[in-house]
Amino acid sequence: MKIEVIKIDELLIHEHHLDIIYSADKFKFSTKVFYHDISFSVLQEKYSQQLIERIAAHIALFEGMKLCSLFPKYYDISRIAEHLAKPVLDLFIKIYQGVFAQHWYENKITDYQQPEIIYSQLSLATSNPVPILGDNSTILAGCGGGKDSILAMKILEESGIAFASMQYSHSVYGKADIQHNLISKVLQHVHPVKNYKISIYDDFIDYSFFQLYFPENSGITAPETPVSIFESLFIMLDGGYNYLSLAHEKSANTGNLFWEDLGREVNHQWGKGFEAEQILDAFIRENLLSNFKYFSLLQPIYDYRIFKNFSKYPEVLPKIHSCNIQKPWCKKCPKCAYVWLGLMAFFKQDIVDAVFQANLFDDADLLPIFREMLGLSQHTPFECIGEIDESRLMMKKCFEKNLSGKALDIFAQEILSDTTIDWQKIEQKYNYVYDKEHAIPNWVFEQIQEKL
Repeated sequence: MKIEVIKIDELLIHEHHLDIIYSADKFKFSTKVFYHDISFSVLQEKYSQQLIERIAAHIALFEGMKLCSLFPKYYDISRIAEHLAKPVLDLFIKIYQGVFAQHWYENKITDYQQPEIIYSQLSLATSNPVPILGDNSTILAGCGGGKDSILAMKILEESGIAFASMQYSHSVYGKADIQHNLISKVLQHVHPVKNYKISIYDDFIDYSFFQLYFPENSGITAPETPVSIFESLFIMLDGGYNYLSLAHEKSANTGNLFWEDLGREVNHQWGKGFEAEQILDAFIRENLLSNFKYFSLLQPIYDYRIFKNFSKYPEVLPKIHSCNIQKPWCKKCPKCAYVWLGLMAFFKQDIVDAVFQANLFDDADLLPIFREMLGLSQHTPFECIGEIDESRLMMKKCFEKNLSGKALDIFAQEILSDTTIDWQKIEQKYNYVYDKEHAIPNWVFEQIQEKL
């Protein structure tokens, strides 16, 4: 089966949520974005109905990108075109090609670049950025409940910088209340001036559509980080926040492999990386909100240093969760294996054991994953994890702590035995604070630099 046209059929703005209806030829799907702490009628009075509709249209456009997992020929955006300016079409292609390179690779697709975007209007709108009202230096900080976001908020708090938190759930990760409850437990360890919640319900991802109709397809890819940036804009308008900070690390800038067939890098984390950050930041400021600034607080450091810094807060470890399969930890996926590796490298063993209650180094199912992390396979796992040398360095830390397990045996035999490896140089790279390769505002960086 082939899909010819994916389409935005409807976009409705209710008092507290957006209701977006999509179609893929004869199939229909719904995405609902709920804002627990926002009134759209209040926002419309404060700003304008036109601005609210423009931002909602951008959310609908990028939420619809997940349907491109079907490799459609066309993406019909006629329903929202009057609220979009031409630059967003160029942005869509950049984001699509960056995020979907992995999807092409997994499906062995080399002759498809993107769907052709079509619309019925004679012309699109023109860009007309407007300012966020007020002069609020409070930072809106995203919180997904993992080590990165809580560390970023700890750094802000200890640096005396006020921040509000933004947490969101998605149906792909399970029930919304379970996700929000987990994140709320993490947020108990910091003091945001306000906490915002977003809940996303998506039946395209949640239903068994792919397994039944497209079993040969590797699955659904979505631009989760880029679309979440647009979804945060309503919160920024509500609070008068000019600064949006997420907690993406320097490690996200490195791809999983170089694909010779297309002559390009494949990076599972591209949407989190510095390139995507700069593109999205500039686009929103030039086309939507003129005094907007988006940056990653952890961009100056690698994951290795993040684990090291996070070890200062052992009381938070039992509260974090990072697994994308089963919250808080499935203990069978690359993400669980990688986080466990980092925690074991820097925390006391009994604290980590109390959470995981298993030696993942001895799990036979995870041995191929550990080999991928260590650079002993074709590519690193398609997950949000660090670079090969980062994993090796953390594995070495575990080895030096006299930890045991089959994965450590593999490491000792195939990596540690190589006497040409300069471990000191590797640690210097991953334990360094890079003071130029980031987009953090100067006034923020000056206050947090010593905390990184």
